[in-house]
Amino acid sequence: MIEPYKKPISISRHCCAIANIGSSWEECWQSLLEGKRVFSNGADLIPNWPDSPPLSAILDFPGIDGQPPFNCRTGVLAKIVGTQMRAAVDDLLDANPQTRLSLMIATSHGDPGPLSEVVDHRQASIPDETISMSTWEGVVVDNLIREVNAGLGRSLPGTTTSAACASCLVALSYAADRINAGLSDAVLLVAIDTLSRVASVGFNNIGAMSKNGCRPYDAERDGTTVGEGAVAMLLTRDGLIAAQDVLGLITGTSVFCDAAHMVEPNPVGVASVVQTAIQQAGLEPPDVRGIFWHGTGTRQNDKTEAAVAQIVFGDKSPLCTSTKGSLGHTMGASGGFNVLAACEANKRGIFPHVVGTRNPEYANMTLALDRPHAVEPGPMLVTALGFGGINAAAVILPPETVQ
Repeated sequence: MIEPYKKPISISRHCCAIANIGSSWEECWQSLLEGKRVFSNGADLIPNWPDSPPLSAILDFPGIDGQPPFNCRTGVLAKIVGTQMRAAVDDLLDANPQTRLSLMIATSHGDPGPLSEVVDHRQASIPDETISMSTWEGVVVDNLIREVNAGLGRSLPGTTTSAACASCLVALSYAADRINAGLSDAVLLVAIDTLSRVASVGFNNIGAMSKNGCRPYDAERDGTTVGEGAVAMLLTRDGLIAAQDVLGLITGTSVFCDAAHMVEPNPVGVASVVQTAIQQAGLEPPDVRGIFWHGTGTRQNDKTEAAVAQIVFGDKSPLCTSTKGSLGHTMGASGGFNVLAACEANKRGIFPHVVGTRNPEYANMTLALDRPHAVEPGPMLVTALGFGGINAAAVILPPETVQ
């Protein structure tokens, strides 16, 4: 028996999201409902970008003109996120000065800028002596905590979680566990990944990138769309923030690395994580109202999730979706967009559809297609899968369902 949380973990409505389809969570949510697909050519945005299929790149960095230099793209985005969350953090600490607030960063590959700068120097036969010490520091030291704190105007204690594409949900589980154990009153969770040459070339070389744009679960899909994005969520213990400021509740999480395969997820391992999260929330599979799958659009991912749906839910799953047909694959940040979307679906009774998918392959998956669907508020399941067999899941409830 998995021990339930003593009290649900609150997700504040004061959040941040920046992606290809919006510069705020409100814009991103509206774009998901409208089915926007904003995919770009990397070479049009970033000088010397390698040949690759379309990317889901951030076109508008709030507060700056144009695209930041690639070697500081991640740091700029991290500082912007901190700046956007500053008022929410200030308000929380002004109202509750004794609050034990920590910062948690979730990222699959950290900041690729410094290493790329070193590689560019060497390819151009420029001596290493011309490379700044700050660049060398960035190769070996995680500076994302520092950059977020700079935006916040604070020095919050922080940790970094790197768990491939499951990073955000792994960090969410860790943050919820800290709050449940009384080690923190609140955690500012920032999930962030920017475009990486290594990720783009690597995914392309193994045939995992779509030539025309991600179409999750479509019989004619040809891969994912590598992208970037950032999400920030303020998680708190029960009662710390006003009831009207609670966007959703975390009632179950689960993380496990089954190490079954380097890149191909294992249905039994993923199903176990899903079942554990549902069990911790005190629920049964039929209680789940909607599922936000990882849904990358690769054959390996999608066939695995169809098998997981069969194991856990039988021949007919609850209503389910993937947001990656619109957002692309934002890597370690992807789970964060899905958590916020699950909260929003509960709040508004509307479920975003799988953008770009016309011919679904798996009959047991009840996909929301063509347009947003009405959904009855209730338990929402969010999943994330990462290379190396890292699997994570979370159950999100609307605030009014728990007294």
